[in-house]
This record gives sequence, structure tokens and C-alpha cells, in this order.
Amino acid sequence: MIIKVGDKVSVNVRNVLPREGEITDISIATHAEDPAGESGVQIQEYDTELDYAGSIGYVTENGDQYWAYFSQIEKDI
Repeated sequence: MIIKVGDKVSVNVRNVLPREGEITDISIATHAEDPAGESGVQIQEYDTELDYAGSIGYVTENGDQYWAYFSQIEKDI
């Protein structure tokens, strides 16, 4: 699936109901020791089928901010 900053996504949060939010940023890892890509490259769009390491930042409807690995994204809504 292709995700973009501004897209709404559903994120798997450790056996709890999925959390939904809007993507605020997308980071791709450039070093093995940084799997979330915190010091990697910031991008505006990403195709999850490429299977890179990285993460998204997202904000829920009530304004709470979170982050998740690409693998935790369940769907684009």
C-alpha cells in the first residue's frame, strides 16, 4: 500500500484495538541500528511493499501523537 503524509491509517497496537490517526511524517531507516529511521530520511510518500525499515508519526482525532513501525500499519482508511 502507498502511504502519504496526511493519509488516515489504522495502526496495530500490541493486541489492543487498532488506533487510527493521520500521518504527520514518514521516516526511512538508513542504518541497521536505527530501525525506526529517527536519524534517517524524511519523505512524503512511501510504498510499504518495498519493505524498508522505518516508521510513521501520526496524530489521533483527539490530538494525541504517536509513532509506529511500518509493519504495524494495518490499513489505509
